[in-house]
Amino acid sequence: KADAARNGIVVASPITMQVNNPPASGTYAGEPEAIEVVLTVPEKTMLSSVVYNGSVTNVVRAVGLIEVTGQACVLALNSMAASALKIWGNTTVQALNCVLGSNSNASSSINIGGSSILTAESLWSAGGILDAGNTTLVKPPISEAWPLDDPYQHLTVSGMGSCAVNNPPNYNSTITLSPGRYCGDVKFGSQANVTLQPGTYYIDKGSLTANAGAKIRCNCTGTEGVTFVLTSSGSPSDIGTVTINGGADIQLNAPSDPNAYYKGVLFYQDQQASANLAKFNGGASMVLNGAIYFKRGQIQYNGDHSASAKSCTQIIGDTIEFTGNSKIVNNGCKDAGIEPINVKGVRLVE
Repeated sequence: KADAARNGIVVASPITMQVNNPPASGTYAGEPEAIEVVLTVPEKTMLSSVVYNGSVTNVVRAVGLIEVTGQACVLALNSMAASALKIWGNTTVQALNCVLGSNSNASSSINIGGSSILTAESLWSAGGILDAGNTTLVKPPISEAWPLDDPYQHLTVSGMGSCAVNNPPNYNSTITLSPGRYCGDVKFGSQANVTLQPGTYYIDKGSLTANAGAKIRCNCTGTEGVTFVLTSSGSPSDIGTVTINGGADIQLNAPSDPNAYYKGVLFYQDQQASANLAKFNGGASMVLNGAIYFKRGQIQYNGDHSASAKSCTQIIGDTIEFTGNSKIVNNGCKDAGIEPINVKGVRLVE
């Protein structure tokens, strides 16, 4: 109706508007991603009223098709926060073939400034974009748009089982760990050399910390991988977070098995969590192939994902801030089992 009004037609009796999804007629009839709009406008005759004193009905029809125009690899979910997605200071972010998105409707929904350098496919914001940095985009940024869909909204904490390890020790030597429920904080010290068997690691009422010097790998082949789930069998306020400090040597991948419940997800924080800060500051030695999902968390990220030309890092949080130098590879997401964050546009087709 607003678009019709901008073109001089106010939709009020006797003018009618009919919206059909999918369209009822035409080439795109039955297409669920198409929308048909039909305007019926009665008009009185002027010169022809000499021979005909009735009215003439004009029918105007248009069809728009919703199409996927790209994929986001970074999405801030907060709907109102200023600087929900922030790239600031002495920061370099490379996100080739990737859209950076924010669902905040604030005027500074995406805030880029300082001496920051950003290279990306595009920017997508439900609010405004403040760009005072050195930004290179393949496609023009989109602001004041609709929010992007959360691809992991449906996930819950599933199959935790009983405690496999109560009050985990400070792991600071060569050790192999098995999946299961770890009740308490999980800490990897500077001398830790950890091999993770494939599967899901539930951290119940605790946080995951990896200090500088810690080396963590997954003993995974094929579609195998690991998922860390941060949750609480008690109060949601006990749900922990993740801190990966600079200099930690971490190379992990999420499971890509289609039958895995957490397919494509490397870190998952229970959606009931209170707001807290998750730090992924491993730098050049941190390679995380999978989705990092903190619906209620503030994510701080600094990682150089350059170990594989065909891999995928996806970052979804309440708010997201990039620090240091970060490279995000986004061309192996399908093989990694990651659910896409589709960026959609509308094209007039009829």
